[in-house]
Amino acid sequence: QAYNCLIHFYKRKMSLKRSVDAMESNIKEDELKNKKNCTDLHIDVDENEIENKASDLEIKSKETSKTYEEKIRCLKLEIESGNNNFEELDDANKKALTELNVVIEENKKQHEAQIEVLKAQHAEEMEECIKKVKDWKMMATKISFQEENEKKHGEEKKCLQLQIEAMRTKMKEVKDENKYLLDQMKEKIECPVCMEIPRSGPVYVCPNGHFVCKKCKSGSCPTCRVAMGDGKSLLAVLVIENIDHKCKFVYCEEVFGLDKLEDHEKQCKHRIVSCPQVSCREEVPLSKLLDHLGNQTCTNDAVPQVIDNTSKSGQVLFIIISDLAVKDITWKMYTFSYQDKSFAIFPTKSDNLYYFTMVMFDSDEVCSKYNIEMEVHDWQSTSKDSEVSFKFCGSPCSIDEDKKELKYLGLTLNNRSMEKILKKSKDNSFSVSFSFFQK
Repeated sequence: QAYNCLIHFYKRKMSLKRSVDAMESNIKEDELKNKKNCTDLHIDVDENEIENKASDLEIKSKETSKTYEEKIRCLKLEIESGNNNFEELDDANKKALTELNVVIEENKKQHEAQIEVLKAQHAEEMEECIKKVKDWKMMATKISFQEENEKKHGEEKKCLQLQIEAMRTKMKEVKDENKYLLDQMKEKIECPVCMEIPRSGPVYVCPNGHFVCKKCKSGSCPTCRVAMGDGKSLLAVLVIENIDHKCKFVYCEEVFGLDKLEDHEKQCKHRIVSCPQVSCREEVPLSKLLDHLGNQTCTNDAVPQVIDNTSKSGQVLFIIISDLAVKDITWKMYTFSYQDKSFAIFPTKSDNLYYFTMVMFDSDEVCSKYNIEMEVHDWQSTSKDSEVSFKFCGSPCSIDEDKKELKYLGLTLNNRSMEKILKKSKDNSFSVSFSFFQK
């Protein structure tokens, strides 16, 4: 803008100068014309007319001169004013230019600093890019190496798979052959009387080579009827010791070597157990015990009551229907389920003693992982606010225990103790509370 103003005033000044020069030229031309007119008038007219016209021309010339002088003076004033303004503008423009140069220098420095920062960033980015390129090249090399290895390993894997398949086929053939031989040996050493494979020796053999177990040995061979004698087969014993034997329980299909068979049968879920209810004489597979109890001939529940992990406790009510003087009384059981383990609780009276038993339908090993608290008290109260109560603490009994011994493995009370509990009851009822704890 400052430069534009300077140019504008310069052009204005030059225009005014040209106007002044033009006016001076016009004045000179008018004077020459007047002189010529005077000469012409002097030639053609008389002297009086010449004087009058000369006087008029002189007056006009003076007026014109004054007018032009006034214009020239105004123009000169305007030029001087323009010069002054131009000088003022020139000083202001110089100051503005100085400030502008300062700003330009500052901007230049800032830009140079920014350029340096950008150069540094660019250098860092370039280094990072170079590093990434190197990493990518290394990765590409690794991937290429891996692909080559995978290709190589793929071929090796295929070869190994073919070998494995061949080995599996061969193993299956060997296994089938061994199974066939074992089946043949089992068939030969199977006792023809009890139709079982002996689990231990001696195994007796007749003169014709027929086997019979030690339980079924008699005077004559059950197969060919010749005299049995005392011949024993060492080969049959060797076969017995090295073949797998089927679990003896009906519903179990598992087979084990002789060294593991006995341990399995002690904990087999299909092992034969006695119904814990005193008056029941049934013996059933453990896996079918709840089905037997579900008939409600031995229990009050068709399905075990579930004890949740929050309360871990329960309470049941029993009533003595007969006379208290009766020596022997039995009650139906109550069954419960806690953490997927089944339990039964039942009292019995025998020889004027009351027995309270908690049985767990599992092995001694599993029972030892649990503790129970069983408390007998009057039916109108809880175990905490009962005036008279008797408590048992310990592990539950295993279903594998001798049924005759179950009653001695819980809480035992005499008549006097039970009379104190039944004192408040009108119908000879009492409660048994229990809680479960896992060790």
